[in-house]
Amino acid sequence: MNVTWLFSTIGKRGYIADYLRQADPNVTIIGTGNDMFAPGFTSCDQAVLLPSIKDPSYLTQVRELVRTHNVDAILSFADPDVAALSTIHEELTEQGVSCFFPGQETALFGYDKLATFHWAKKHGVTVPFTTIDPEEALREIAFPMIRKPRYGSASVGVSVVQSPQDLLPPKGDTTEYIYQERIVGQEVNLELCGDLDGRVMSVSAWRKLISRNGETQLAITTRRQDLIDTALSLGEKARIIGPCDIDVIDRDGRLYLIEFNMRFGGGYPVSHLAGANFLELIVRAQRGESSPLHTEYLDEIFMMKNLQPFGGPVSQAGELFHTLQFSDSSKS
Repeated sequence: MNVTWLFSTIGKRGYIADYLRQADPNVTIIGTGNDMFAPGFTSCDQAVLLPSIKDPSYLTQVRELVRTHNVDAILSFADPDVAALSTIHEELTEQGVSCFFPGQETALFGYDKLATFHWAKKHGVTVPFTTIDPEEALREIAFPMIRKPRYGSASVGVSVVQSPQDLLPPKGDTTEYIYQERIVGQEVNLELCGDLDGRVMSVSAWRKLISRNGETQLAITTRRQDLIDTALSLGEKARIIGPCDIDVIDRDGRLYLIEFNMRFGGGYPVSHLAGANFLELIVRAQRGESSPLHTEYLDEIFMMKNLQPFGGPVSQAGELFHTLQFSDSSKS
């Protein structure tokens, strides 16, 4: 039976569509975004242009897209989108759509970095001290400290504050920031995948060696029981549905939770290459099949990303993207 998948805000993640087809060739994949030149569209069967996630009509148009295209399952690829879609998770689930992203409560404590801190404290998870109050930051956090957007994504706007003079953002910057204790150590990414009930199906861990503009360019898997145990523990506490990329820092063997990214991380391909095949498990879950917990993956597997130029006449962009049929719903 053919299953129609919606890949919401696909961006550069076309390889996830390729991985999904390896797990189930009988799929139709619809990618969405607000830019006709999203690279991930080349891996989709159809592309639909939607307005910005911040647009008041965004969720209404997602609902209409799900209805008119008989969407069976959804994956999202951007933190703001996960937060937005989480508000209609229950509604879509009741309609029979398999939503591989968390409900609102879970999604928002991951997207809101201040809420992440309070969630971690409540659940006994080691976490850097975090506050939204600059005065409290001066009292409680030593310099240098981290300043980052409270609702940020892809490392945009993150800076190291060296002195009290640099504590506040530039005049005119209306971004809501948090201030966070700086933890010096080895950065590690824990990846996990939960089923539709929030039960962990698989975990893996890798080290990010090169990252540019928030995109992982080089990563290597690492097998350590403490990392596997921590991923399982966080997944069980958070009850995450679908893929999740968790940033932690290892300081002398103590793991500090930095943030949740409740979607595929940019380094997921290294987990996939190492044997942690989340897409196969997601396909099974969508079919209603249960899977035993999978924690086996290969150690010291590396992943690099290769640029593949693609282009042609702008006037023929729709045809160039494998004759994708673009539907600019924002103008309808």
